[in-house]
Amino acid sequence: MKILVVEDEVGIRGNLVMLLRMEGFELIEAANGEMGLALARQEMPDLILSDVMMPELDGYGFLEALRADPQTAAIPFIFLTARSDRADRRRGMNLGADDYLGKPFTRDEVLEAVHARIKRVQALEKTNPNAPDPTHSAGPAPIKGYKVLRTLGAGGMSEVLLAVREADGLEVALKLLDTRQHQDAMLLQRFIQEYALLEQINHPNVARIFDHGFTDEHAFITMEYFAHGDIKRRIAAGLSPFEALSIALQVAFALSQIHALGIVHRDVKPDNLMLRADGSVALIDFGVAKHMGDELEKTQQGDIVGSPYYLSPEQASGRPVSPTSDIYSLGAIFFEMVTGKRPYVADHMEALLYKHVHAPIPRFEPKFAEFQLLLDKMMHKDPTQRFPSAQALADFIASGWPTVIRLMEAKSLAHGAKSV
Repeated sequence: MKILVVEDEVGIRGNLVMLLRMEGFELIEAANGEMGLALARQEMPDLILSDVMMPELDGYGFLEALRADPQTAAIPFIFLTARSDRADRRRGMNLGADDYLGKPFTRDEVLEAVHARIKRVQALEKTNPNAPDPTHSAGPAPIKGYKVLRTLGAGGMSEVLLAVREADGLEVALKLLDTRQHQDAMLLQRFIQEYALLEQINHPNVARIFDHGFTDEHAFITMEYFAHGDIKRRIAAGLSPFEALSIALQVAFALSQIHALGIVHRDVKPDNLMLRADGSVALIDFGVAKHMGDELEKTQQGDIVGSPYYLSPEQASGRPVSPTSDIYSLGAIFFEMVTGKRPYVADHMEALLYKHVHAPIPRFEPKFAEFQLLLDKMMHKDPTQRFPSAQALADFIASGWPTVIRLMEAKSLAHGAKSV
């Protein structure tokens, strides 16, 4: 999800951008309404947070111009303001603001406002799933042989479309990199690398890939489409300890397979764990994955790769990673699945990274105490003290909670165990 922050005070803007980026959002920023309007038309963000009192073009003028343009009229908009006068707020609402966030605001208030807008948009999409997408309407895809249905998401280097393969009607996720706009050699290398890594893997707990190639304008990959989305919604709704163990076990199967091929994922997080209709889980997004050995040493000191809430201590401190780095990330996800809370939270990136490196391993409350040893062996600060491999982790879960593996086999979800 792409968020545009428009704020003339550098400190406030920087804090907002960092806070939201830590949550996994893509951020773009502007220092006044005129810059914000140009960026909104160019980038088509999913949400805008804007100050009211700004030079060049204030927030009211910015919002009025957005709502007058059919291309940007529907973008959700939240005002940031220290002004509490009812007339000011009424003016903003009359112009089409969706919400107000009063200054000073806390981290929780910002996230509550942002997530409320996201839920509202999702609810509207459910009630009207055939509504035209603002960035792509149904029709021919940029890649011959595919028809676009809608946009699934966009990131800094690519966008993902839901498309139909015309040859057989199969719905696929079509991942595109516009090589005209993205001429950075590193981005293109990462995009090509994702296919090169995925084509080596044939495992039920790793996303299936179908095709890849280049046109005059795009590099593309077509892969399995997951209509049920990622596990973030499942975590938000609440998972039983059994469900958490089942997901952790399937991800361990996937990691065991990719580690056996010499690949470290480096970005294991809930967004990259997708759900199929049968309840099975598949690992996706190998854009920042690395082959073990010399390649891992090429990460520059201080180069942070991965989601900050799930980073291993070695990633947080810019040290070389290993397969046990992925195990740590899975441990952080497991804690969140069981408790509904992330193992470490902080208002600033530096504080969050410090906790991954130095803070004690989080403790389960007494009713979940049976999982503490499992967590300790996944999230140990010293990589050599974690499970030595993802297969060892899978074996520990299967032997410690045999009911999990039996029920998975009954649902035909444990076929990954036989493939490792």
